[in-house]
Amino acid sequence: MEKISLSQNGDVTVVTFSQPKFLDDGDIQQLGDELFQVVDSGVEKILLDMSTVGFLSSAALNRFIMLHKRVKSAGGELRLVSITPEIEKIFAITRLNTLFSIHPDLPSGLASF
Repeated sequence: MEKISLSQNGDVTVVTFSQPKFLDDGDIQQLGDELFQVVDSGVEKILLDMSTVGFLSSAALNRFIMLHKRVKSAGGELRLVSITPEIEKIFAITRLNTLFSIHPDLPSGLASF
């Protein structure tokens, strides 16, 4: 089963997640592979809709950091929207909230490009 689904909103590719938690190494590897494929396919504007994600392990967070670097090196932009309070806390503690462009909802995230 795919870990993400994609939809287009103008020139922005919106990524939604198929499960609320990413704990298993196999799931996290597949998640990373699917996200990297989006970047490698030439997509430049990626918006991650985090509304369905309730928990990310440190390994999953690492994939997000790698994705951010890959998007940047490809000249693209990455935004995150609708982060749950639990994940927002993790991002604050790890200071990832300073790395990622985070917006409260889909409309504000789309408008930020």
